[in-house]
Amino acid sequence: MNPELTPPSVTSPTLPKQSSTFMIEPMEGPMTLSNIMENLLKHPGRLLHACQSGNAEVASRLLIITLISLSVFGLLLGSFSGGTQLWASPLKITLGMVVAVLICLPSLYIFSALDGLNARLHQIASVLLSMVALSGLLMLGFAPVIWVFSTSTDSLAFMGFLALIFWIIGMYFGTRLLLGAAGSLGSQSKSYLKLWIIIFTIVTLQMSTSLRPLIGTADELLPTEKRFFVQHWLYFLDSNNPPR
Repeated sequence: MNPELTPPSVTSPTLPKQSSTFMIEPMEGPMTLSNIMENLLKHPGRLLHACQSGNAEVASRLLIITLISLSVFGLLLGSFSGGTQLWASPLKITLGMVVAVLICLPSLYIFSALDGLNARLHQIASVLLSMVALSGLLMLGFAPVIWVFSTSTDSLAFMGFLALIFWIIGMYFGTRLLLGAAGSLGSQSKSYLKLWIIIFTIVTLQMSTSLRPLIGTADELLPTEKRFFVQHWLYFLDSNNPPR
């Protein structure tokens, strides 16, 4: 065959693959807590679709998952000291997260707009709620580990370090959901969102110090002295300071 007469091969353009995890599509199955938790772990884009469609039932279920997860995590964290901490620790952790979300929601909306995300406030709020619910669900999975160490060790520093590690892990996967959802919603860049994640993480860590104690005990329910969270950690790592 004459090579000059051979038709050129036609190659179809390769389209970018969209992760099925963050595809914004209708949710399958009933609106039960178990089904919503499964979709939150496997197909969070379906929950975002339901929230953006004005389905208040899904949003309320996500809120319930968040409150229950953080409360159980705080309860087992408070079992380290017992007494008042059995109710104070879950209340403070849950309240601290709610306050952090309300404080950081306006800046998330602004940073999302700067990253080219064309979404309304209620859509941004649904993404943030899904992020916090996933973080809380992961910390709920670590709650039995917290209970094991709370009943077998008396090291306040180790318990604080363990809780911090689990908190960071939960926040990591929650913020991954936030970035993936932003990409599916049309975000052109994620640099401002990554900056917001740093701000939100710092706010949550400061809330844990502002609402102390969460693990140990103190004479007062809430602190009377202002401290930066790094300063607070360094204080308790210093063996010369009295433990509380």
